[in-house]
Amino acid sequence: MPRRAISSCMRTGCSTPRRETPIKSEPAPAAPQRSLWRLFKAHFWPHRAWFFGGTALALLTALWGIGYVAALDYVGNSLQAQMTGEGGGAPAGWIWSGIIAIILLTAGRSLSMYGMTLLNNTGVQRGLVSIQTVQYDALISGDYARISADASGSFVSRFISDVISIREAALRFANNFTKSLATVVGVLIWLFWKDWQLALIIAVVYPLALGPVVSLGNSVRKRAKRSAEQTGEVTSLLSEGFQSARVVKAFGLEGWQKARAQKGFAERSKLFLKVLSKRAGVDPVLEVFGGLALAALLGFVAWRISQGENTLGDLLGVIGAVAVAAPEVRALGSISAVAQEGAAAADRVFEIVDAAPKVADKPGALGIEAARGEIEFSDVRFAYPDGTQALKGLSFTARPGETVAFVGASGAGKSTVFNLLMRLYDADGGAVRLDGLDVRDVTGASLRGQMALVAQDSALFDDTIANNIALGKLDAARAAVETAAKAANAHEFIQAMPGGYDAPAGEMGRNLSGGQRQRVALARAILRGAPILLLDEATSALDAESEARVQEALSQFARGRTVLIIAHRLSTVRAADRIIVMEDGRAVEEGTHDTLMAKGGAYKRLVELQLS
Repeated sequence: MPRRAISSCMRTGCSTPRRETPIKSEPAPAAPQRSLWRLFKAHFWPHRAWFFGGTALALLTALWGIGYVAALDYVGNSLQAQMTGEGGGAPAGWIWSGIIAIILLTAGRSLSMYGMTLLNNTGVQRGLVSIQTVQYDALISGDYARISADASGSFVSRFISDVISIREAALRFANNFTKSLATVVGVLIWLFWKDWQLALIIAVVYPLALGPVVSLGNSVRKRAKRSAEQTGEVTSLLSEGFQSARVVKAFGLEGWQKARAQKGFAERSKLFLKVLSKRAGVDPVLEVFGGLALAALLGFVAWRISQGENTLGDLLGVIGAVAVAAPEVRALGSISAVAQEGAAAADRVFEIVDAAPKVADKPGALGIEAARGEIEFSDVRFAYPDGTQALKGLSFTARPGETVAFVGASGAGKSTVFNLLMRLYDADGGAVRLDGLDVRDVTGASLRGQMALVAQDSALFDDTIANNIALGKLDAARAAVETAAKAANAHEFIQAMPGGYDAPAGEMGRNLSGGQRQRVALARAILRGAPILLLDEATSALDAESEARVQEALSQFARGRTVLIIAHRLSTVRAADRIIVMEDGRAVEEGTHDTLMAKGGAYKRLVELQLS
């Protein structure tokens, strides 16, 4: 849930997650066959060798099942021949050979079914890895606006609930379709060969169930998609609650948080039950028609036996045929409903994969190898996707090697300067230039390769401290990592930790204090050695002594580099070559600390407010 939505809920007491932007109506989803076929072709077909093996074993499994029916017929006829003495009676050994055949056929069917499931599961799992990879690549490489505007739980659910739905559909199809279809067709062929009138009863009764089954499956898709979306909302709610545990405890919000969670759980349960109720209707429909088919068959065979036209073997064969075919018919029927859920999940996968990024490299975009560091904003205007006007004609120039600080109230547009400079967004008007080149004319990777960012919410990953620092330069040696840590005043506390540089930082750096996290982030930026350094409240979590040491390190590191600083602390900005005061998306004052103080304008008011 976005921060603005959280604060709004705390003011109003809302109990459901809110979105930062209004929900837009979605276009009608593509036909399920199209989504599923595309999914199969792109992600499962490359692993077809596993499915070919599974299909071969599925056919073998069906063959064993049909042989099981034939063996029952043989045993029944042998028993009748021995009891009636027809044809001299059947030797007892024949009966036992039939029983042994049934045991062997059952064992063979079990083994081939196990192999089929193993091979198909392997193919499906490899396909799922491909699906998750392509989704993650699309999100990470796509627009920053897309990731920042939506709740993280919505994306996480796509890698969990959507993948589960696709896996269920793929496994049901791979494990059941060939086996079940071959078994049903084989049983019908055997019945037609044995007695076409018996086969005709099954061939007429079971297809009558097709209409209701398909109708139930079609109604599943829309509800399955909404259920998946709501799963993302619950995931966000849970993640938010756990990460905000300190605030919840401090403000006594346990009851409020429990009520929100309970409502989310109840909504999730309600939607899931709607999907389940439709899916659950498939088996009863097939059970009814299966019962009708069995009753018709048994009645017909019993009448034929009384007329001397059928045998005990025929009766056992029919019972065996229904016993073997009925579960396979139900399996085929359930594929429709599960396929609709898989299609809904596939729609959500392709919503991510097919989304064309709005901020992308132009054809023939230039690559920057070594920037001088001249930054220019020329009458830049920009509004965020939610309509917030962040910049309203901002103009300034930062010369190579110059340190420029931005100050102003929250919401004045300071962080937007960094977002546009790194081209996380494109300006709506005006131009942002680096060394005279419009940032829209250069590749995003080479542009950001000239910059190092240290933000207020320093992002550390669940890895070692050394590896977190080395993210600034992935091929850096350990000696370079330690040198950067020393420059950021982080070496001593790192050495004091159990494991030193190999100590885990924990999820989002939770094993470190706020000040320690920022010093690790500073070390990462120093290691990067980029010609442009962006500091967004980079020393806000440091105590006075640590800040003084870090400022000294930064002053050494900043020599010859262009440094842009966003800060509220006077000690951080007063040494800057220039200070730009921003109000309502514009630069209202510009100069050194002394000249701005002498001017007695907006900057002086900010300083006096801080000192007071």
